[in-house]
Amino acid sequence: MNPDDIYINAVQLTRDLIQIPSESSDPVATEGPPEAGIISFLTKICEKSNLNFKLQEALPGRHNLIVSLPRQDAPKILFLAHMDTVSAKGMRHPFSAVEKEGEIYGRGACDDKGSLATLFATLMGIKDKGDRQNFDITLVCTVDEENTMSGAAAFAREYSQKYDLCMAMEPSLLQPISKHKGAYRCRIFPNFADTISPPEESSLNREELIKDILSDLTTFKKEMQKQTDPQLGQADITITEIKGDYSANKVANLHRILVDIRMLPSQYPAQIHADISRIIGTRGKVVPLFAGLGINSAPDNPFIQKLQQSLKQQGFTDDLIALPFPSDCSQLRGQSTCLVWGPGNPKHAHKNEEHIEVSQIKGACRVLTDFLSSS
Repeated sequence: MNPDDIYINAVQLTRDLIQIPSESSDPVATEGPPEAGIISFLTKICEKSNLNFKLQEALPGRHNLIVSLPRQDAPKILFLAHMDTVSAKGMRHPFSAVEKEGEIYGRGACDDKGSLATLFATLMGIKDKGDRQNFDITLVCTVDEENTMSGAAAFAREYSQKYDLCMAMEPSLLQPISKHKGAYRCRIFPNFADTISPPEESSLNREELIKDILSDLTTFKKEMQKQTDPQLGQADITITEIKGDYSANKVANLHRILVDIRMLPSQYPAQIHADISRIIGTRGKVVPLFAGLGINSAPDNPFIQKLQQSLKQQGFTDDLIALPFPSDCSQLRGQSTCLVWGPGNPKHAHKNEEHIEVSQIKGACRVLTDFLSSS
């Protein structure tokens, strides 16, 4: 398969995947497990192309698709690309996959179906080339990246082997991202048990308890933000109080505080959870919702440098950049040097006019083909 065929396949695959709804939250068209339609479509491609694949249950009824192009004694590279999208609510024609003026429109076009299509088309091309493959390649098509990254987390738990490089395919305008923030989210349920009696003072006692908790969390926020990174700045911390219904037997269940932290690569979710739990103490219950590490990969890694070489050879910038949000790499940092890279503009992700430039898909195919199969 020549490079033009790979690119043409990738464009058609992008359009095909967009036309299969896979919303993992607040769906307008997705029925059943969000990724089921994508898996059905891609497994047929694997069977037709003689690609090795298997399914891994990551959440009840929801499966990762694991595709492999093995090569014994070759460096091991792991690709992550997610199958789910955010909701298509508010979009006029979210699954039409219309192509106009060099851009393909639809929910998931750049996040993350363009990347997924690019990978599949390139792997089929490399398979067709046979002995030109230079890596032992694994591709994990993950579930629920947009919410909990449970797909990547399940893969990391079950397949704990080391990889020479892990690449999360996300829109980056084909610029390699070697550093990004991690994330920790939790829900705090205040303990009002000691504030209900006497009844005439309960409202004041509740307000005092919440005020004290919020004050202590604000102090914790200031302490955390004393750490800075030259590219990422400081941690982003959002503290939101959601007031509950104060009728009998409902207060403790509904009144809550949400804490959302975008942390630096040097900060760890387990320590943050321990610190918040210590701060809250007996005044409430801390329920963790999500945790993912930041990444900070060394620029002298030979496989990162090899990708940079391929970028330069194909006429793209090879400068390493940093971004303030996590990726599926957040779940694999302990098993590999991590990098985020892919076609499309991240500013177009999740928007009502989400789209991906055909030129980005073509460029990504050229770079990946050179990276994975060049001598």
